[in-house]
Order: sequence, then C-alpha cells, then structure tokens
Amino acid sequence: MDLEKMSTKEFVDKIKDDQLKDEKNKEHQGYGHPEKRLPSKQGI
Repeated sequence: MDLEKMSTKEFVDKIKDDQLKDEKNKEHQGYGHPEKRLPSKQGI
C-alpha cells in the first residue's frame, strides 16, 4: 500500500483496522489474559 497516495482518512482507517486486528490477535494468543494461554514448554 502506497502511503504517499493515501488520503488522511484512508490512513486513519488503515491504522484503526490494524489496531483492531492486533487486539484480536493478542486476545487469541492469550497475551491479554495470561490465564487463558496454553502452558508452554519454555515456561514463559
């Protein structure tokens, strides 16, 4: 995606969308709720 040709609104929409995806990924991976994470062999 070419940031130079993007309007401000498009840019803001993209950032919000990226943040939403990031939030969902964190929840899915358990970073938002450590008790929901699967136990790992590394003991993080």
